[in-house]
Amino acid sequence: EHFLFEVGQSKPKFIFVGDEQNWERVGPHAHLFEKAITLEMGSEMTFHDLAKRGAEILKSNPFAYEELERRVHEDDLATIIYTSGSTGMPKGVELTHKNLVSIIHEEDFQWDPLTDVYLNFLPLAHIFAKQLNLIMVAWGIQSYYINDLTKIGMAAQEVRPTFIIAVPRLLEKVYAKMRDKVENSSFLKKAIGKWAFSVAKGSGSLLKPLANLLVFKKLRHALGGNLRLIFSGGAALDPKLHHFFLNIGLPVHQGWGMTEVSTIAVNRFSHNKIGTVGPPLGDAQFKISAEGELLVKGSTVMRGYYQNRAATEQALDEQGWFHTGDRGFIDRDGHLVIEGRMNETFKTAQGEFVSPVQIEQQICQSPFIEMAMCIGEGKPFVACFLFPDWGQVDALKKKHGKQGMSNEEFLNSDVMRGKVCALLEKVNKNLDHWEEVHGYRFIMTAPSIEGGELTPTMKLRRKLILEKYQNLLTEIYSEEAACTGELQS
Repeated sequence: EHFLFEVGQSKPKFIFVGDEQNWERVGPHAHLFEKAITLEMGSEMTFHDLAKRGAEILKSNPFAYEELERRVHEDDLATIIYTSGSTGMPKGVELTHKNLVSIIHEEDFQWDPLTDVYLNFLPLAHIFAKQLNLIMVAWGIQSYYINDLTKIGMAAQEVRPTFIIAVPRLLEKVYAKMRDKVENSSFLKKAIGKWAFSVAKGSGSLLKPLANLLVFKKLRHALGGNLRLIFSGGAALDPKLHHFFLNIGLPVHQGWGMTEVSTIAVNRFSHNKIGTVGPPLGDAQFKISAEGELLVKGSTVMRGYYQNRAATEQALDEQGWFHTGDRGFIDRDGHLVIEGRMNETFKTAQGEFVSPVQIEQQICQSPFIEMAMCIGEGKPFVACFLFPDWGQVDALKKKHGKQGMSNEEFLNSDVMRGKVCALLEKVNKNLDHWEEVHGYRFIMTAPSIEGGELTPTMKLRRKLILEKYQNLLTEIYSEEAACTGELQS
């Protein structure tokens, strides 16, 4: 439905299809385009062939490049990125050339074409990934791309990147796998690992050099060993997790942006402040409305929504401020702090407001949870949907001698019930009583962009998920508040 709407509105001439699975979805609509191009192995053009074709064009018209350059203005439309956020029909965000290239020459991030290596695994519809692609081309940086998140470790070992971009969920899983590796080590290695983790969670320890020698260096090596910069965006990163990564020598810098305003804030090398997404980039301006909503103005702000004047006027006020829909504040150092989406906070039956993202982040630090979504709007208590990490679930089955069980049976076994209850009890200790999670359901199908449960920037489409699993919602709240769960496939 969304695909056909986007094609019908923007009327593109060409479509590029990445694999056979996508072709099965797109193929029946190929007649809507002048040409459909499949990106199959063996059909790619080498750089030598590309340069040869360019030379042929210049031979026939020596001024071809200059003519193209003269025809393009910085305020011309460069791209339309469709976004529906977490709800509603897609809106085509009109971004100009100026919007996209405004951060290429940001002075605090100087790139070295001789030594820097960039590894990207975010969807190319992600605005930060799109802008960094342009930056890499402008600076001549080696760039590598993978589309299988399970192969990040393997790719990092092979190309040894100096910087990557990630979303907090990925960093949470990296941490969970590090911790899981320690837990499954021999007695001595486990003891040393736990000690090193306690050092990493502290501050100013004189034991950090020893912990680095014994443990931290090996953890960094798992990501190639050369990382000097990790950009994190798309959602807030748990401050404790941020502190941990910095202490083991993985320099995570939080940033913030959205499709409509591009990348507009990031922590710099000179002042990387935990718990914030940094000060504004370039000429960007921030202010907070009376309702606590972040408003943004600057050269990175979109031109408008394509053929959607009503939505444009709703988002951009007469003074040029874009209303982001994010809650936040500006601290005394001028750093922006994002507290969540205005429409993500829900109110329980007792009238207490709950911000789900912070709770979900704590739950997702468990190695066997891939994603979590808290629920409880108008309900007597908070509960959650849990999406399992199947690799970790299989390892648990093997560890407990339950290989004969199906995934459905194992997730509903005493082993998993005990682990989930222990996890939720641990999380609840850090929450106010009205935020505590007292019910859950496992969901067998992993959330995906293709399935519609995730946005291209890896955010949960909460409304759609609630509608899709309404039966589970009914089940949870038909029971007494308790740490209990059943599998729903």
